[in-house]
Amino acid sequence: MGRRLQKETKLVRVYSDLVAKLNEASNREGISFLDYVNSALEQAVRAHKMGHSLKDIVDFYEMMMMQREAGLVMVPSEVLNKITERFYPNEKNMLESIWYESGVWYGKYLLVKVRREDPIDVFGEMLKATGWNIKDVVFERRGDKLVFKCFSLMLSLENTALLMKFIVGVMETLGYEVISQNYLRGVIEIEFRKTAKNNK
Repeated sequence: MGRRLQKETKLVRVYSDLVAKLNEASNREGISFLDYVNSALEQAVRAHKMGHSLKDIVDFYEMMMMQREAGLVMVPSEVLNKITERFYPNEKNMLESIWYESGVWYGKYLLVKVRREDPIDVFGEMLKATGWNIKDVVFERRGDKLVFKCFSLMLSLENTALLMKFIVGVMETLGYEVISQNYLRGVIEIEFRKTAKNNK
């Protein structure tokens, strides 16, 4: 067998604390430091060609893993819309209660899972990562008030109402109460206020 072709190498300046972390990671992977670093840089270049930063892709993957751990599953929006349209007229209260309670549970999950970031920011990113093509997720802070807005072309009127219940459940668990709420098909706007125990 011929010897492995050696590629030309160059000296690159890297922060010393990052070198220590890279070395630790390469040891855990059981590969050489050089191979580990080059693999990481190759993935960064690959992400760039896709039009994203490596951070964006890793953050998205982390979000997907959180959703998986939380028990969220992928359902085609058309299927969900048809099921909801079928049962919503006669089971409105039951469905809204289920979505609200799911929001409460997810809010508790965020409080336990998210430590280094604001759970509200993570929740906003989670909404954008769903299969509902939710865009323009905004949490606008106004003193002790928080205005939430989102928009999606894929949500039916019924699923918009149910998603709003889910959002309210999450936000109440995170320490906010509803002041006002409005929705149209695919459009939600809710104004929240910090509850007394969280208004410091």
